[in-house]
Amino acid sequence: MKKTVLIILILLSAAALIFVYNDEALYSQQIMKITDITTENEDISRSPLGLEEEHYTRRITGTVLNGEHKGEQKQVLYEETFSSVVTDRFRVGDKVFVDGSDLQLKRDFYLALVVCILVVLLYIVGSYKGLLSAASVTVNSVVFYIGLYLYINGTDLLLVCVAEMIVFSVLSLTIAGGLNKKTLSAVISVMISTFVMLGLLLAVVKTTDYKGINFNELSFLTVPAEDIILPELLIGSVGAVMDVAITIASAISELISKNADISEQELKKSAKEIGKDIMGTMSNVVFFTYLCAGLPVFVLAIRNGFLLRNYIASSFSLELCRFLAGSIGIVMTVPVSTFVSIRIMKKRKRGAVQ
Repeated sequence: MKKTVLIILILLSAAALIFVYNDEALYSQQIMKITDITTENEDISRSPLGLEEEHYTRRITGTVLNGEHKGEQKQVLYEETFSSVVTDRFRVGDKVFVDGSDLQLKRDFYLALVVCILVVLLYIVGSYKGLLSAASVTVNSVVFYIGLYLYINGTDLLLVCVAEMIVFSVLSLTIAGGLNKKTLSAVISVMISTFVMLGLLLAVVKTTDYKGINFNELSFLTVPAEDIILPELLIGSVGAVMDVAITIASAISELISKNADISEQELKKSAKEIGKDIMGTMSNVVFFTYLCAGLPVFVLAIRNGFLLRNYIASSFSLELCRFLAGSIGIVMTVPVSTFVSIRIMKKRKRGAVQ
């Protein structure tokens, strides 16, 4: 049965990729497939620090794939830089969106390819639960979009994010674990931990008035950065908190199922040891996630002569705050999840014995 489902998934993935690769007719913007690239001019620019970068003028020739000019040959002069920071680097065979002299790579096929690989691997490794994980991500994406729609239409962003956090937790944990006491324990633990973390953050914010945080990277916002930061910290930490909560709840559930007479003290001791193992790794996951988010700007800053300490002080303080908030949520979830899981699942076993 599993092989049959796997074959169906592979066939569906292949059909989806073929469709996406040939979906030019769905776009109103002109799409061109590159058939030839020639270099018209090369130049070198120098920054005030003496750094050099090569600039190229490319003549790109291609065939129009959609619209009223479909099938016609087209040539575009395109400015490209060696670093490709603000420009794309194209190859023969690429499909690009054409807007005057501006070209942008058509990336939907590559996105579909990665999604199909992920879904197939999820099924190979996790069977039906793996597919449920993919379904959970899809549903949460829809919920997130609905939250953005509500915010655009005037709903308070923090209220939207709190509601989304609750929905994310219930849907993700229920889809992954089903309707049972283990899932209930994890959901309650996530909510308690996240709300306590949010309370601590609000207290810190009220005390410090955001002093020490540099909002340079949010300078493009048209609303006060203070209105964004708390909702961002809340949504950013909920995934790690859910992971810790379900890990502790699953471990306690398994211990009780193996030995219904196990004492609460032994359960607390086991959960504490598990918590020690996962706190460090999950905190590192959060740290490297936020580090990766700021890595391109970090490298660019160092390349242009910024001192490391100056960059951290001016631009990395917000990433550090995100990391600290997520880590606080992770640490708090261990005792909270332990207490809640024991109260719910140990009580159930007692009732069953009686």
